[in-house]
Amino acid sequence: MTLGTLEYKLPISAIQGFFGDRLVTYATQAKPRSIVSLLGHDPRSKNWKQLHPDVREIYEFLQRKTAKSRRDSIAGYMEERFAPDALTIGAFPAISVGFIDNLEFTQSSEVAGIGTLQVDLSPSNMRVMLDGLGRVTGALDLFDEGRQDVLENVVFPVTIFAPRPGQKPLSYKELGQLFHDMNFKVQPVSRSHAIALDTSDLYITFASRLKDLPAIADNGGVAERAASLGKKSTELVVQTVLARFTRGALEGRAFQESNLATTDEPNLTRSNFNATVVSVDQFLSAFAEAMGDRWKDRDSLHLTSPGWQALGVFHHDLKYRLKLGEVDLQNVAREAAKIDWSRYNPDWIPMLGQPEIDKVTGEEVTDGSGRRRLSIAGAGRSNVQNILDYVRAKTGVAERLVSAEPEAVQ
Repeated sequence: MTLGTLEYKLPISAIQGFFGDRLVTYATQAKPRSIVSLLGHDPRSKNWKQLHPDVREIYEFLQRKTAKSRRDSIAGYMEERFAPDALTIGAFPAISVGFIDNLEFTQSSEVAGIGTLQVDLSPSNMRVMLDGLGRVTGALDLFDEGRQDVLENVVFPVTIFAPRPGQKPLSYKELGQLFHDMNFKVQPVSRSHAIALDTSDLYITFASRLKDLPAIADNGGVAERAASLGKKSTELVVQTVLARFTRGALEGRAFQESNLATTDEPNLTRSNFNATVVSVDQFLSAFAEAMGDRWKDRDSLHLTSPGWQALGVFHHDLKYRLKLGEVDLQNVAREAAKIDWSRYNPDWIPMLGQPEIDKVTGEEVTDGSGRRRLSIAGAGRSNVQNILDYVRAKTGVAERLVSAEPEAVQ
């Protein structure tokens, strides 16, 4: 009787690729818990002290410990996106794992590069996570918390990096270069482009829902990637401005001013999302209906960035500070629509800027009644506040806010 050799190799289906003469890659898939088996250890930073000294040294040299805030953010993303009642889809880019030693690959198809990878799981074949530690940490922590339901249908794409057949093992320094390339050689996109692409933020998702409703969709819609509307634009608003309107409408002035602002008791939650969309849409619809054709006048101040932002906070005044019912809220919205939002309203000068000067004649631009046209000074904080204060005063909301919150200043 001959004793067999204990095998540590795990066969997995993979697609082979190459980067130059030094690296081979294998693309495959793995459940979150299977990542631990693939690595031969739990990669979370809280476990580094328990790792083999050589593996621990690699992690401490290559990786950053996952901060609690990042872990919580990733876990929250998973709960938001992968739960059965998710508001929108979600996904992650591939997890990257580096193997120091060569791996055995057998082509099993007539198509080049498709085959079976024999993953050596023995302790002597050191492998580490190059990219995706935060994602794996969030997933494994959810398992520890008993939230297996969230990840029931989650399978991570995985890319394995190893030395190309016939090449010497990879060094720690080479793995470090890969880590650097994956984590730091990135080019940020513009803020307007990022907001257009991002649906992970509940308020951006809310704005995206608003843009598909009649008050906006039937009157020009939203310019999703533009920073501002040009003279030839046919849209009603740019997405970045609509997002600021949303933040102000739901959480108020301070929350509107900063994309990084947070609140412990948000008015917008996943549970009330749909009902809140209906409420804000009814506010906008009442305002738009009362304005009539003026609602689509792109030269009007209500469609400028400070105008949209002021209207957002005005909704917050009515809904969350005065706690008006839907009928009363819409009635006040109609009162706000009666304001002269044109650039010829004499109240705007010098509140929001100076008279516009004709570039040819050098004279002030006026309408048929001799009213001077406003050249708005910009979309800064002061103009948003000035428009907001004006709308509050014209609709009587300013007095009601003082009565309801005599010591509040906003």
